[in-house]
Amino acid sequence: MPWRGKSNECKEQDDDDEFGGASLKQAIEAGVDAAFGEVQALYRHLHQYPELPFQEHETAARLAAALEALGFEVTRGVGGTGVVALLRNGEGPTVLLRGDMDALPIEEQTGLDYASRVTAMGVDGKPVPVMHACGHDLHSSCAVGAGAVLAGLQARWRGTLMVVCQPAEEIFGGAGPCSTTAFIHASRGPTWCWASTTCRRWPVRSGISPAAPWRRPPPWA
Repeated sequence: MPWRGKSNECKEQDDDDEFGGASLKQAIEAGVDAAFGEVQALYRHLHQYPELPFQEHETAARLAAALEALGFEVTRGVGGTGVVALLRNGEGPTVLLRGDMDALPIEEQTGLDYASRVTAMGVDGKPVPVMHACGHDLHSSCAVGAGAVLAGLQARWRGTLMVVCQPAEEIFGGAGPCSTTAFIHASRGPTWCWASTTCRRWPVRSGISPAAPWRRPPPWA
Protein backbone atom coordinates (compact mmCIF):
# COMPACT_ATOMS: atom_id res chain seq x y z
CA MET A 1 0.00 0.00 0.00
CA PRO A 2 1.53 3.36 -1.00
CA TRP A 3 1.81 5.88 1.80
CA ARG A 4 -0.76 8.65 1.45
CA GLY A 5 1.24 11.30 3.27
CA LYS A 6 0.33 13.60 6.14
CA SER A 7 -3.10 13.24 7.70
CA ASN A 8 -5.53 16.14 7.68
CA GLU A 9 -6.76 14.91 11.05
CA CYS A 10 -3.49 16.04 12.64
CA LYS A 11 -3.80 19.80 12.14
CA GLU A 12 -3.15 22.37 14.83
CA GLN A 13 -5.97 22.96 17.27
CA ASP A 14 -6.59 26.25 19.09
CA ASP A 15 -4.83 26.52 22.42
CA ASP A 16 -3.41 29.29 24.61
CA ASP A 17 -0.06 27.49 24.78
CA GLU A 18 1.62 27.14 21.37
CA PHE A 19 3.46 23.96 22.33
CA GLY A 20 1.25 22.30 24.91
CA GLY A 21 -2.10 21.90 26.57
CA ALA A 22 -4.87 19.36 26.32
CA SER A 23 -5.46 20.09 22.65
CA LEU A 24 -1.92 18.99 21.78
CA LYS A 25 -2.54 15.64 23.42
CA GLN A 26 -5.80 15.31 21.51
CA ALA A 27 -4.06 16.25 18.25
CA ILE A 28 -1.38 13.62 18.82
CA GLU A 29 -4.00 10.98 19.59
CA ALA A 30 -5.91 11.93 16.43
CA GLY A 31 -2.72 11.69 14.40
CA VAL A 32 -1.93 8.26 15.83
CA ASP A 33 -5.44 7.04 15.02
CA ALA A 34 -5.20 8.42 11.50
CA ALA A 35 -1.79 6.85 10.83
CA PHE A 36 -2.46 3.49 12.47
CA GLY A 37 -3.88 1.65 9.46
CA GLU A 38 -0.97 2.51 7.20
CA VAL A 39 1.62 1.83 9.89
CA GLN A 40 0.06 -1.57 10.54
CA ALA A 41 0.06 -2.37 6.81
CA LEU A 42 3.70 -1.28 6.57
CA TYR A 43 4.64 -3.43 9.57
CA ARG A 44 2.90 -6.51 8.18
CA HIS A 45 4.56 -6.09 4.79
CA LEU A 46 8.00 -5.76 6.37
CA HIS A 47 7.29 -8.80 8.55
CA GLN A 48 6.21 -10.89 5.58
CA TYR A 49 9.20 -9.92 3.44
CA PRO A 50 12.22 -9.73 5.79
CA GLU A 51 15.80 -9.22 4.63
CA LEU A 52 19.11 -10.17 6.21
CA PRO A 53 21.74 -7.63 7.36
CA PHE A 54 23.05 -5.44 4.52
CA GLN A 55 20.47 -7.04 2.21
CA GLU A 56 17.61 -4.71 3.25
CA HIS A 57 17.18 -3.20 -0.23
CA GLU A 58 13.40 -3.56 -0.59
CA THR A 59 12.84 -2.73 3.07
CA ALA A 60 14.87 0.47 2.77
CA ALA A 61 13.14 1.46 -0.48
CA ARG A 62 9.69 1.09 1.09
CA LEU A 63 10.64 3.05 4.21
CA ALA A 64 12.32 5.80 2.17
CA ALA A 65 9.27 6.14 -0.07
CA ALA A 66 6.97 6.41 2.95
CA LEU A 67 9.13 9.13 4.50
CA GLU A 68 9.36 11.07 1.23
CA ALA A 69 5.57 11.01 0.96
CA LEU A 70 5.45 12.68 4.37
CA GLY A 71 7.70 15.53 3.21
CA PHE A 72 11.06 14.34 4.54
CA GLU A 73 14.34 14.94 2.72
CA VAL A 74 15.64 11.40 2.28
CA THR A 75 19.21 10.14 1.88
CA ARG A 76 19.41 6.53 0.69
CA GLY A 77 22.23 4.01 0.69
CA VAL A 78 23.75 5.07 4.01
CA GLY A 79 26.19 2.38 5.01
CA GLY A 80 24.94 0.33 2.08
CA THR A 81 21.19 0.15 2.71
CA GLY A 82 20.46 2.66 5.48
CA VAL A 83 18.05 5.59 5.27
CA VAL A 84 18.43 9.02 6.92
CA ALA A 85 15.45 11.36 6.56
CA LEU A 86 15.05 14.98 7.70
CA LEU A 87 11.99 17.10 8.31
CA ARG A 88 13.14 20.68 8.84
CA ASN A 89 10.71 22.94 10.67
CA GLY A 90 12.50 26.11 11.65
CA GLU A 91 15.01 26.80 14.41
CA GLY A 92 15.13 24.41 17.34
CA PRO A 93 16.54 21.11 18.57
CA THR A 94 17.21 18.11 16.35
CA VAL A 95 15.47 14.96 17.53
CA LEU A 96 16.52 11.61 16.07
CA LEU A 97 14.14 8.64 15.87
CA ARG A 98 15.96 5.39 15.13
CA GLY A 99 14.61 2.06 13.96
CA ASP A 100 16.55 -0.95 12.73
CA MET A 101 15.61 -2.95 9.61
CA ASP A 102 17.40 -6.30 9.39
CA ALA A 103 16.01 -9.76 10.12
CA LEU A 104 17.47 -13.06 11.32
CA PRO A 105 18.20 -16.45 9.66
CA ILE A 106 15.33 -18.15 11.50
CA GLU A 107 12.36 -20.12 10.16
CA GLU A 108 9.05 -18.57 11.14
CA GLN A 109 6.50 -20.91 12.68
CA THR A 110 3.96 -18.42 14.03
CA GLY A 111 1.09 -19.42 11.74
CA LEU A 112 0.30 -15.76 11.03
CA ASP A 113 -1.38 -15.02 7.72
CA TYR A 114 1.47 -12.57 7.06
CA ALA A 115 4.22 -14.94 8.24
CA SER A 116 7.51 -14.92 6.38
CA ARG A 117 8.25 -17.65 3.86
CA VAL A 118 11.35 -15.87 2.61
CA THR A 119 14.71 -17.54 2.08
CA ALA A 120 18.01 -15.79 1.32
CA MET A 121 21.67 -16.59 0.95
CA GLY A 122 23.40 -16.90 4.30
CA VAL A 123 26.99 -16.02 5.10
CA ASP A 124 28.09 -19.51 4.02
CA GLY A 125 26.48 -19.12 0.61
CA LYS A 126 23.65 -21.52 1.39
CA PRO A 127 19.95 -20.61 1.47
CA VAL A 128 18.48 -19.93 4.90
CA PRO A 129 14.98 -19.02 6.10
CA VAL A 130 14.53 -15.40 7.16
CA MET A 131 12.28 -13.97 9.88
CA HIS A 132 11.78 -10.74 11.78
CA ALA A 133 12.20 -12.45 15.14
CA CYS A 134 13.64 -9.43 16.96
CA GLY A 135 11.04 -6.76 16.23
CA HIS A 136 12.94 -4.66 13.72
CA ASP A 137 9.90 -4.60 11.43
CA LEU A 138 7.98 -2.98 14.29
CA HIS A 139 10.79 -0.57 15.19
CA SER A 140 11.17 0.85 11.68
CA SER A 141 7.45 1.04 10.91
CA CYS A 142 6.78 2.80 14.23
CA ALA A 143 9.56 5.30 13.49
CA VAL A 144 7.82 6.12 10.22
CA GLY A 145 4.50 6.31 12.07
CA ALA A 146 5.91 8.77 14.59
CA GLY A 147 7.25 10.76 11.67
CA ALA A 148 3.76 10.82 10.15
CA VAL A 149 2.20 12.15 13.34
CA LEU A 150 4.83 14.85 13.84
CA ALA A 151 4.72 15.83 10.16
CA GLY A 152 1.04 16.55 10.64
CA LEU A 153 1.72 18.67 13.72
CA GLN A 154 4.38 21.03 12.38
CA ALA A 155 2.46 24.05 13.63
CA ARG A 156 3.01 22.75 17.17
CA TRP A 157 6.80 22.34 17.24
CA ARG A 158 10.02 23.84 15.92
CA GLY A 159 13.31 22.20 15.02
CA THR A 160 14.36 19.23 12.90
CA LEU A 161 13.02 15.71 13.06
CA MET A 162 15.42 13.03 11.85
CA VAL A 163 14.35 9.44 11.17
CA VAL A 164 17.15 6.88 10.80
CA CYS A 165 16.44 3.39 9.47
CA GLN A 166 19.55 1.45 10.39
CA PRO A 167 20.77 -1.65 8.57
CA ALA A 168 22.66 -4.60 10.00
CA GLU A 169 21.92 -4.13 13.68
CA GLU A 170 22.21 -7.87 14.26
CA ILE A 171 25.83 -7.94 13.13
CA PHE A 172 26.77 -4.50 14.52
CA GLY A 173 27.68 -3.04 11.12
CA GLY A 174 25.12 -0.36 10.32
CA ALA A 175 25.18 2.04 13.26
CA GLY A 176 28.48 3.77 12.45
CA PRO A 177 27.66 5.02 8.95
CA CYS A 178 24.16 6.06 10.01
CA SER A 179 25.53 7.98 13.00
CA THR A 180 28.13 9.75 10.84
CA THR A 181 25.52 10.78 8.27
CA ALA A 182 23.14 11.92 11.00
CA PHE A 183 25.80 14.16 12.54
CA ILE A 184 26.72 15.60 9.13
CA HIS A 185 23.10 16.48 8.36
CA ALA A 186 22.50 17.91 11.82
CA SER A 187 25.68 20.06 11.83
CA ARG A 188 26.57 19.60 15.51
CA GLY A 189 24.64 16.35 15.76
CA PRO A 190 21.21 15.48 17.14
CA THR A 191 20.12 17.06 20.41
CA TRP A 192 18.17 13.97 21.49
CA CYS A 193 18.07 10.40 20.19
CA TRP A 194 15.05 8.14 20.59
CA ALA A 195 15.05 4.38 19.96
CA SER A 196 12.73 1.48 20.77
CA THR A 197 13.00 -2.17 21.63
CA THR A 198 10.49 -5.00 21.77
CA CYS A 199 9.97 -7.77 24.28
CA ARG A 200 7.25 -10.22 25.21
CA ARG A 201 6.02 -8.41 28.31
CA TRP A 202 6.05 -4.90 26.86
CA PRO A 203 5.32 -4.92 23.08
CA VAL A 204 7.22 -1.67 22.52
CA ARG A 205 9.55 0.13 24.93
CA SER A 206 11.15 3.43 24.03
CA GLY A 207 14.18 5.16 25.42
CA ILE A 208 15.38 8.72 24.99
CA SER A 209 19.02 9.69 25.33
CA PRO A 210 20.64 13.13 25.15
CA ALA A 211 23.21 13.29 22.37
CA ALA A 212 24.83 16.07 24.40
CA PRO A 213 23.83 16.17 28.08
CA TRP A 214 24.19 19.94 28.43
CA ARG A 215 21.52 20.69 25.87
CA ARG A 216 17.94 21.37 26.83
CA PRO A 217 15.21 18.81 26.04
CA PRO A 218 12.86 19.44 23.11
CA PRO A 219 9.75 21.51 23.88
CA TRP A 220 7.42 18.50 23.82
CA ALA A 221 9.51 16.35 26.22
